[in-house]
Amino acid sequence: MDWIMIYRLIYALAAAGGREKLLFGPLARRGVEAFARSAPGSRFPELWFELPLAGDPWFDLHVLTAREDLAPGSNPAPEKCGGHAAAFRWFAEADNVRQLALSWDLNSGESPAAAIQLLLSQRDDSASCAFLAAAGKPEAAPAYRAFLSRMPEDWYACYLGVFPARPGLHLRVECIPSFALQRAYAEDPSLLARHLAQVICGQLPESLLSSCRLLAAAPFQFEFQFDVNENGFAGSTLGASVRFALGDEGDGRMQPFRTDGAAGELMARLENQGLSDGRWRCLEETAFARRLTFREESCLMYCAPVFVKLRFRGGEPTDAKTYLMAGIQS
Repeated sequence: MDWIMIYRLIYALAAAGGREKLLFGPLARRGVEAFARSAPGSRFPELWFELPLAGDPWFDLHVLTAREDLAPGSNPAPEKCGGHAAAFRWFAEADNVRQLALSWDLNSGESPAAAIQLLLSQRDDSASCAFLAAAGKPEAAPAYRAFLSRMPEDWYACYLGVFPARPGLHLRVECIPSFALQRAYAEDPSLLARHLAQVICGQLPESLLSSCRLLAAAPFQFEFQFDVNENGFAGSTLGASVRFALGDEGDGRMQPFRTDGAAGELMARLENQGLSDGRWRCLEETAFARRLTFREESCLMYCAPVFVKLRFRGGEPTDAKTYLMAGIQS
C-alpha cells in the first residue's frame, strides 16, 4: 500500500468531526511533507501527533522507525532520513536500541533537518554516546554522562535526543522513575525535591513540585524530560508527563483514554489549574481502529491518546500537551 495514502487516512480519521480546527490547526500539508521525509524502514513507522491543549491549535509530528525494520548494513535513502542519514546507518548496526525518532517542529515552519531521538531497550552509555556522534553532536556526550552520574537511583534514562535547529547544545533526556519511587513522590514532596535538585540547576518552585506530585499520584506511568546543558545539569525548562498505562501494581497495558475515567479526572484537574482548556474532552474521539483493505492487501489502522505532558519554564507550569500514537498493524 502507498504509505502517504495511509498517513493521510490516519490523519483524516483523527482530525475528523471538527477536530482538525480544534486540535491540529492548519498544518496538514506540512505534516504530509514531513512524513514523506521520515520513513526509511521496511515497515510503516509509528506516528506521534503532539498537540497543545491550550492556546492556538497546531501539531508537531514524530515518526519512529524500529531497529528490526532496518537490516544490518542497510543504507537508507537520505531523502527518507530527515537530514540524519548517518544516524540511520549507525542505527542499522546498533545493539540495545529500540527506535529512532524524527521529530518535526511543524508550527515553526520548514526545517532542513528534524530533531532526532534514540529510544533505548536498556541502558547502554556507549550506544548513547555513539548515537550522539552519528547525529552530529559528539560534544554532547560528556554532558550526557555527567547527567547520568547525577541521576537518582531507580531512574531509567529511556531516550536521549538532539535538536539541530535550536541554538546551543540542547540535549534532551527522558527519565522514568520506578513505580515505587513514583508513589513515594506522590506522598513525600521533600523526596521529590531532593531528587530533582540532584539534576536541576536552579530553584524548584512549589508550583513545579505540586504539579509533578499531581501527575505522580495518577495511576499511570510517570516520566520527566530534561534539557541538559554543557555541564550535565538540567535547567528549569522541563517536562513531566504520564503515559496512560498502568504501573507495576497493574498489568502494564495501555488504558483507553476516557473522559469519565482516571485520565479524564486528571485532565479536569489540569483544566481547573488553567493548564488546559476544554479541548481535551474530544481526545477520546480521536481513538480508532479501522481495517483498511486495498486489492489483496489489508492492515489495521489505529490511533489513541497515550500521554499528557506538562511544560515548565523557569520552574513554573505553562501549559499541557497531549500525544496521539498512531500506525498500522497487519
